[in-house]
Amino acid sequence: MSKDKSHTGWLLKILLTINTLVVVLAVWTGINKGNVRAYFDEESFITSLSTAYLIAIALLSMGVYIRRSRKNWSWRSPAFVWLIIAMGFVFLAADEHMEIHERFDIWLHGILGIEENAITDRIDDVIVGLYGMAAAGLVYRYRAEMKRYRNVLPLLLTGFAFLFAMVFLDLLTNRPDILAFLLGMDMGLIMQTALGVLEEFCKLTACTVFVGSLYQAFRTAKPLAIDPA
Repeated sequence: MSKDKSHTGWLLKILLTINTLVVVLAVWTGINKGNVRAYFDEESFITSLSTAYLIAIALLSMGVYIRRSRKNWSWRSPAFVWLIIAMGFVFLAADEHMEIHERFDIWLHGILGIEENAITDRIDDVIVGLYGMAAAGLVYRYRAEMKRYRNVLPLLLTGFAFLFAMVFLDLLTNRPDILAFLLGMDMGLIMQTALGVLEEFCKLTACTVFVGSLYQAFRTAKPLAIDPA
């Protein structure tokens, strides 16, 4: 194993351990307060932690862009993708902190003058899925640049897997309707809580894996002038 991969591996182990401890502590404290999800709501510590991860990803991506570009700042440069990624994660951090896509959901209902229902109430979850699809499309568009970081690609794919798992669980648990239909109301409510916690864990794990992938890319990035095609 290379030294760079070893460093990335240790970073991931540390962050995943932190995630696990935070989630377990949040569940335990919530149970003692009579509400398992008390510390998983928006503006909770877990939201702050995921926001910090998103900011770290943006900074690492900007670092890769600077290392790759040096004096070649053209938008036509293959390294330009790292700047796009950095800007994208700055937006995602702002979204996570200020609940932009949740507010858009409320705004859209107000503009259209419609009441929330089982479909429209999941618009904000669909928006997050669209974020992920846009990111996957960007990686594919700049696949030639991404192929330079073969050790990074498995981490990126893992991160996307957890991201889309999070979106699926968010859609499933947004309301108890689907689970109640499948399992009955009592069991549906129990599973809604359990899967809601799993969704938050998937979110933190996706962020962590993306941190690891960008950290690996940052450590191995070389200027365009000396990086062989």
